[in-house]
Amino acid sequence: MTRSRRILASASLAAAALVVGAAVPPVGSAAEPSPAVRTVGAIAAADTLAAGVTGTSYFPEDLVAELGYRPGTQDGHATNPAGDCSSPVPLPASFEPACMTHDLGYDLLRVADRTGETIPEHTRRDLDRQMAEQMRASCDGAAGCRAMAGVAHAAVAANTLRQHNGAPVEEWFPW
Repeated sequence: MTRSRRILASASLAAAALVVGAAVPPVGSAAEPSPAVRTVGAIAAADTLAAGVTGTSYFPEDLVAELGYRPGTQDGHATNPAGDCSSPVPLPASFEPACMTHDLGYDLLRVADRTGETIPEHTRRDLDRQMAEQMRASCDGAAGCRAMAGVAHAAVAANTLRQHNGAPVEEWFPW
């Protein structure tokens, strides 16, 4: 082995040891997250909600406490029981359950932001997509209803992009 290869191999081993050492807590130390970052599972719940999983069994009690309410269900999907379609234009009444689920998803993103969880770029977009799918499914094939679902999705998707896919921020229109 040449001298430069020995040096490179030694440097690689040292770097690996540093990485492994940084990932393993010292003996006798707690493996708990720092108090500044509490793991309540808001992102896991948001991703589960966006995937269309029904029910509320995936909400641990510490997450319910952080939300400040216990999620309900409408049409099988978890919801914010006080949620609604906050739209400047009238939407079909059949969209209400989808809006309540979407409101819960956005509340989960706010909890994640507040508790220090990293919000993956896809999560908010997936919640917006799930809302649109629920809205379209509620239309029973009515073309006007499906068009309104598309308009509602375009509006929330544009706002998601404007807010950089992060935690939703309450704002008053116009911005």
